[in-house]
Amino acid sequence: MDKLKKLDSATKYLDKSLETTALVCLGISVIGAVINVFLRYVLDMSYQIIEEICRYAIIYGAFLYVGPLIKKGEHLKMDILQGILKGKSKLTNQLIISILLLAAFVYLSWSSIAWTMSLFSLKVTTVSGIMLMFIPALAIPIGMILGAFYSLLQLIQDIYKFRSYKSNDCETPAAVKTGS
Repeated sequence: MDKLKKLDSATKYLDKSLETTALVCLGISVIGAVINVFLRYVLDMSYQIIEEICRYAIIYGAFLYVGPLIKKGEHLKMDILQGILKGKSKLTNQLIISILLLAAFVYLSWSSIAWTMSLFSLKVTTVSGIMLMFIPALAIPIGMILGAFYSLLQLIQDIYKFRSYKSNDCETPAAVKTGS
C-alpha cells in the first residue's frame, strides 16, 4: 500500500495548484460579471469581451479541475454496480471503468487538439471579434490531457489493487474497503 500512497501524494502539489487556479477562474468570472452589471445598469454601456471573459474563465476552471475530480472519484461512473458488486468483481468493474475513462480522455485529447489547431489556423474569433477562438477552446485540450494523466494514475492504482487482491480468503485490500 505504500506504493499507492506514494502515487497519491505525487500529485499533491498539482492538485492544489489546479484547485487554486479553478477558484481564481471562478473569482475572475464573478468579478467580471459584477463589473459588467455595473457598466450596463449604472453607466448604460456594455462590453461583449467582459461577458466572454466571464464565460471562458468558468470553462477554464471547470476543465482544469477535471483531473483532481478523477482522483477523488467524483467523475461519472456506474455507482449502481459498485454498490451491488463485491470482492474481485468490484475490482474488475473499477478496472474496466478506468480503462474506458483513459481511452475516452486520450481520444478527446487528440480530437480537441486537432480542433483547437484548426481554429488557430483559420483565425476564427469569438462573438466580440476581439479574441481568437482558440484561446477559450484551448481549455478543452488542457482539461482532457489532465484528465488522461489522472485517469492513467487511477488505472495504475486499480491494477495494483487488482493484483494485490487476496483471492484465497476473499478479502479486498484495506485501500479498496476505505475507498482511498
